[in-house]
This record gives sequence, C-alpha cells and structure tokens, in this order.
Amino acid sequence: MATFRIGVILPGVGVQRRDGVTLREAAGHAEDAGLDGVWHGDHLAIGGPTLDAPIALATAAAATSRITIGTSVFVPAIRPLAWAAKQIASLQYVSDGRLVLGVGSGGGPGQWAAAGVPYTQRGHRSDTALELLPRLLAGEPVVFPT
Repeated sequence: MATFRIGVILPGVGVQRRDGVTLREAAGHAEDAGLDGVWHGDHLAIGGPTLDAPIALATAAAATSRITIGTSVFVPAIRPLAWAAKQIASLQYVSDGRLVLGVGSGGGPGQWAAAGVPYTQRGHRSDTALELLPRLLAGEPVVFPT
C-alpha cells in the first residue's frame, strides 16, 4: 500500500486576524497534529494582505522541528534570479534541510506589473530560472543572460 504524506496550506493574514492565530501557532499545531508539512503560496499582490513566502516559511521552520516546509508555488522568475537562489538556500539552511520547493510561473499580469517585470517575459524567465537555479544552488559559477 502506498504511503501518503499530508500537509496543509498555512493560513493567510486575513484568517490569522479573523481567528486570532499566529503563523507560528498554525505551523506548530500542524506538527503537533502529526501532519507532514506546511505550505505557503508566493504572491506579490492578490488584492489583500499577503505575507512574503520565504519569510512566512522561515517563521514556520523556526516554530517546528520535524515537518516539511514548502512553497506552493515559488515564482523565481518574478524576482532577480540570484536573489531567488539566496532565498531558497536560506530557507533550506534555517529549516535544517526541510524545504520542498514547488516552482511555478506565477500569477496574473498584475503581479508581474507590480514587480516591474513584463508579463510577456514570464515563460522565458521561468525557463531560465529552471535551468540556472540548480546550478546556483550547487554553488556553480553561472553567467546570467542579458
């Protein structure tokens, strides 16, 4: 029989405020309940308050010791690639290797406009990120395309 791993999406700012729960408490509760992981989305602008995914996941990592922390999904192409690699490596470090990185090409045009990145470059930048991120994270020298 297959083994299943079960995780939950961490509550957003609105839910935290409404229910009076902190991100640390939610992550700790997930671990205490025996779940396998907690996840957080990576949105720059979604029409309401939202936390930065790397910071939210670093908070969850600090509040837990066993469960996986993960992105659902991280959008490396919307930010400078060296910065994305640093965020990923930092999360892996502060979580003691518990990061699972889900990667996507990002939300709608509004998020890309807010980042100052043309939406039409989304696919190309995502392809470049998927090609170069593993090398950056391995510490290999990388020449960034211009």
